[in-house]
Amino acid sequence: MQNRRPAQFNIVPNDPSGNTWALPKDAIVRFGKGLMNRWEVKLSPDGTYFAIGTGMGLWWYDVFSMTSISLWETERGSVNSFDFSHDGKWIVIANSDGIIKVLDVQSGACVTQIENQDAYGGLACSSNGRWVATAASNGIVKVTDVHSGITVAQMDRGEHKWQSNDISQLQFSPDGKRLAAKAGNPKLYSNEDDDYDQLLNPDTEGDQIYVWDPETGEAIIKFAGYALVFSQDSRLLAGAASDETVEDAERVDRCVSVWDITSKECIAHFMGHTDWVFDVTFSPCGRFVASSDGTLRVWDIATGSQKMAYPDFTDPFYSKDGKLFALRFRRSTNTAEVWDVEKHEKILEMSNGIGGIDFAKSLAIAYTLRQRQQLHKTRSSKQVSDSVPVYAILREHRFPWPDPKGIWVDNQTLASKTEGPGILLWDVVKKRIQGNLSKDEWVGSFTVLPNGRILASRIWEESKVWDAKQPDNPIAEFTAPEGPSEWARHAVFAPTGDRIAAGSRKGTLYVWNFEQPEHPVKLTGHTEHTWSLAFSPDGKRLVSGAADYTARIWDVELGEEIATLPMDERRVPMGFAFSPCGNLIVGGMNNEIRFWCAEKLTTLRTIPQLENNKRTFAFAFSPCGRYLASGTWWQEGMEKMAIRIWDVATAENIHTFWGHTTDVQSLAFSPDGTHLASSGFDGTILVWDMKPFINS
Repeated sequence: MQNRRPAQFNIVPNDPSGNTWALPKDAIVRFGKGLMNRWEVKLSPDGTYFAIGTGMGLWWYDVFSMTSISLWETERGSVNSFDFSHDGKWIVIANSDGIIKVLDVQSGACVTQIENQDAYGGLACSSNGRWVATAASNGIVKVTDVHSGITVAQMDRGEHKWQSNDISQLQFSPDGKRLAAKAGNPKLYSNEDDDYDQLLNPDTEGDQIYVWDPETGEAIIKFAGYALVFSQDSRLLAGAASDETVEDAERVDRCVSVWDITSKECIAHFMGHTDWVFDVTFSPCGRFVASSDGTLRVWDIATGSQKMAYPDFTDPFYSKDGKLFALRFRRSTNTAEVWDVEKHEKILEMSNGIGGIDFAKSLAIAYTLRQRQQLHKTRSSKQVSDSVPVYAILREHRFPWPDPKGIWVDNQTLASKTEGPGILLWDVVKKRIQGNLSKDEWVGSFTVLPNGRILASRIWEESKVWDAKQPDNPIAEFTAPEGPSEWARHAVFAPTGDRIAAGSRKGTLYVWNFEQPEHPVKLTGHTEHTWSLAFSPDGKRLVSGAADYTARIWDVELGEEIATLPMDERRVPMGFAFSPCGNLIVGGMNNEIRFWCAEKLTTLRTIPQLENNKRTFAFAFSPCGRYLASGTWWQEGMEKMAIRIWDVATAENIHTFWGHTTDVQSLAFSPDGTHLASSGFDGTILVWDMKPFINS
């Protein structure tokens, strides 16, 4: 297969991190490479490159150097799903606006573009180069002609009354004549007030594997299971399957079924695994199936019997000449090992990095293939080393969904949460990561106090608050009421560092004083989901907004509601901030930004928002209080989100930054007011230079 190196776009010399690639105007650095939608990481057909679809674009990496080599689709970003053509010539990309692009890998040129195609649940390219299959957010699967953009077929799933994004493992057979997918059919619950959490579809089938004719949409095979795989000759399909002797309520897919696609018959059903089967693969000859539930078993399809069993192996795969390999994960060292199963010989190690465990098998196949090719070339000419090669997989820090939330520690350092445990520290001047605090603790919320002290919390059934530098000595420990599923968004700390507040889905608020955390102050008044909370600078007041269309202000020491903030019409207040001196409260709602007097609790002014940027819910005052930053949320038709800088005294919009591809979740000024950090739903933190636009 021809090596098709992807076209190089947006590369910045001497910046292998990518933190300054394709920066928006006025931004000085970006931390994070974007939210990985659906963990969309795929290896090129020739095994030399891989791509990652994120909230800010499509990143390309070289497999063997593990370095970023290109960044595509930054104009819009929000890559939902993608796939390579069978020959690696094209890459087909779908974004959150319902646009599918067929791009030439070597040039980056757009070959064709298809509008109004929902591929939120994934897409797959057929081997004949004619079709692209898409799974929509409502669970509908379609096949579209790549060249004409015309829908060829919609897949028949029978009655599908309750629709949801439940399709995964969407793939064509190697010959392109069949399309298969797993349909999750998850339990769905009502979110209506009168019957909240009522089960809507009690008779759900659970996980089902479908095989369709891609030209007619006709369902050819359907059975309970997942982890599907086609044989290389496209004649057979195997998948993890349920034990028909077990009641549905106790379903564990610990069997393996093999189906003949032509005859539509199950030709083998293997029982022997004791736990969920997550990995199934065919041998190249099609005579055997390997599967694993932690123990790897090899089955003979013709005889219907087990051929071999190997404990402690996962992710089996075969080489082209029929050798069986598998992975072992060492969690203590965060490494994956590839073993020649029959020889019981370790052949290579990989550190666990980009793409995580889900992508480890793809890299293992690429490295194993390369190693076997090198062994073949060197065996006749020189002695091959007996040492086991070690591949260092680049580990990149990513942010948790939905809000990276950058907070300034000082004028040079930002703190943020990470996808794993700990609080990351970023050096803004050097544009790189500086360290990780509380790296063994999972952080729910954190704050930086005016004195630079960092506090972290986890609000759950067993909750605690601690100093980020001393995680083993909690400041407060307590049991949170309401139950773990009832907490809404993140808890917020008082700037005084002695309290934390959290809102629930039912509208009840709780405030814990660290001196007596076992006796929280309960604030009742809201009747629906709490969206936003903010403390006053002195920590004595709390403002809250909820889905009951009210904004309320509370005395947290007395545990009493002071007033309901005035609004001209019913709106959901989605974001609040107090000015540094505490005399102003700003709130964001659809269509407007509203200022209230914090003393008299009267409306001072409103700033109507533009129709195409009307949802403004993230706010931050500059340290001097003269400026306000506001960030918009995405709505249909928007490509980049606006971050507007306002003169508080005049309500004049003095500048607008454009950068995030979707909702701006939070904003923070540096202590000296010269920089602004914005955190986005796209999984990035951008740092903006404020000096040209303010009188510092």
